[in-house]
Amino acid sequence: MASLKSTVYHASLFMMYAFSLQYNIHYVKDKRGDSLFEYMGYGGKFKYLTFWCFLINTFYFGIALLNDLCGSNAGPEDGKDKHSTLQKFRDRMYSILAFPIGAFVVASFWSLYAVDRELVYPAELDKIIPSWLNHVMHTTVLPFLLIEAYVVYHEYPSKKVGIPGIVFFSSLYQFWILWIAFKADIWVYPILRVLSWPMRIVFMVLCWVLVMILYLCGHEVTQMCWGPTQGKTLQAKKVK
Repeated sequence: MASLKSTVYHASLFMMYAFSLQYNIHYVKDKRGDSLFEYMGYGGKFKYLTFWCFLINTFYFGIALLNDLCGSNAGPEDGKDKHSTLQKFRDRMYSILAFPIGAFVVASFWSLYAVDRELVYPAELDKIIPSWLNHVMHTTVLPFLLIEAYVVYHEYPSKKVGIPGIVFFSSLYQFWILWIAFKADIWVYPILRVLSWPMRIVFMVLCWVLVMILYLCGHEVTQMCWGPTQGKTLQAKKVK
């Protein structure tokens, strides 16, 4: 059974993300009218990694809350037979998607913003997106995920599963933004428009590398919070 603190934490974040997401969908608009599928042209809001991260986090904390209520929260010392299907799904989603994508969004956004905000978040967006929503999407994501690593234990998959999983998602997204560029002549991020093709390829490869590093960092954070988890799990199996 989940502790009260994890249930309250997950419920609070799910409600915050759900409210922020519906606000984003219904009130963040441009002149085209439709706030979801026509926002800033072809692809709507689905062309932005930030929006995908928004959806992932909302769904993740919803699953985490559901797991608190009717799943399990087995620790590293418990065998995998103590892990409910919901907990296994929650842990895979956290390790392969929520943490690395969330950390990547925060790191890449603020790094490019510090160099030249026009490369990633043009000043005109300040008139469309309120400051509090910008921070929900680009700032608080990582602190909340770090707290999540401390509040509940997540069983990480092997690197043979985890790294291909996050690379697959990253590759799909990169293919998607390239398709948008060829189909509608829209470069989702202004930095991609100013780069040459060789530099675009280098930039995308570096994004792959960074997201893989962040996946490994997520695993290290779990180790720091819960100790040598893999060793404890194996020891629990031997005792049984």
